[in-house]
Amino acid sequence: MAPAGVHCHFPVWSLDDNFIYFVRGVPPDDWDIWRIHPSGAGLERITMQNALISYPVMLDRRRLLYLATDVDGSGPWMYSVDVERRIPHRISSGLESYTSLAASAGGARLVATIANARTSLWRMPLTEDRTATPAAGGISLVSPNSAAPRLGTNFLLYISWQGERQGIWSLTQGTTREIWRSGPHSRIVGGPAISPNGKRIAFSVADSGRTLLYIMDSNGSDIRVLTDSLALRGDPSWAPDEQSIVSAVVRDGEPRLTRIFLNGDAPLPLVSEYSIDPVWSPDGRFLVYSGADVGTTFPLRAAAADGRPYPLPSVMLTRGARRVAFFRDSQTLLVLSGEIGHKNFSLLDLRTGAERVVAELPADFATRDFDISAAGSEILFDRVQVNSDLALIERTR
Repeated sequence: MAPAGVHCHFPVWSLDDNFIYFVRGVPPDDWDIWRIHPSGAGLERITMQNALISYPVMLDRRRLLYLATDVDGSGPWMYSVDVERRIPHRISSGLESYTSLAASAGGARLVATIANARTSLWRMPLTEDRTATPAAGGISLVSPNSAAPRLGTNFLLYISWQGERQGIWSLTQGTTREIWRSGPHSRIVGGPAISPNGKRIAFSVADSGRTLLYIMDSNGSDIRVLTDSLALRGDPSWAPDEQSIVSAVVRDGEPRLTRIFLNGDAPLPLVSEYSIDPVWSPDGRFLVYSGADVGTTFPLRAAAADGRPYPLPSVMLTRGARRVAFFRDSQTLLVLSGEIGHKNFSLLDLRTGAERVVAELPADFATRDFDISAAGSEILFDRVQVNSDLALIERTR
């Protein structure tokens, strides 16, 4: 039986029926290929990629194909591995990003779906009675090719793309400016975090198998690496005193919130269970975070500033978006509620657990990340649009 928070998916039989191959790991993007005998004995790890992996298919007795993201998070690409030698290599060479894969019985033909994804940034005002609808609220486009909005006191921060490279951009009084750009083999992990006084930014970057935590001034100057030796996951969050940053760090195979100090002190584990994407309450007394996935849902939990459990009503949210934000005070959260493929914005009362929809999105809008202004007057959110083509691939002998 897998530990709490560890998932197993996509089982496939070996051609001689001696093994079951499957994908095992921690959502959202820490997976590998494993195998086990039908008796349940002999669990073995085949790959060591720690990436987003899916759809394994057996071509013959030794060769297995599957989809996986690269070390910089790009893809998913098509990979092949000899299950005995266990050295994976990428076999797709173009810019195509694959979302599913299957093989014919003899392995002579492959069929795959090739994804075409776009992300854009939108805004929606909230009325005084805390409601908004697409018709009355006037949803408007802020920026194409953008994601992960974060609102500062007088500026908007977001991630955007130019070709294959990501950048962090700032929008101030109608003027946009790129304040940081990724390298050719790096990508931003989660969204950036703005310090409580609005003067500094923290963000995580995956680069050539490592994750680095950066901090810089809000104008992009005085940038430095805070740590490059921790396996970071999800969104970072500034502590209220701005002397440390809390982020999920993979320990014992699962992400757990850890305090990372700006003065160079050793990182301090904060939460001992599966925990990711922390958000501090406005009063600084506690933070909320996402727990381990349970089927298609995950629990929302909280910890006090010293790491002790903080009481919350039982709250389960649907997978597809983990972002939450406090709404005006420390007792109300803005969350994304609904089905995996389509969600609306709801206010969650942390005293009672009561939930109320305050902003409905059109049926063709899917969002994963958002932020809300300090006054609670508008929501900024990203819109994810994905379509795909079906491709038939004939193997050459």
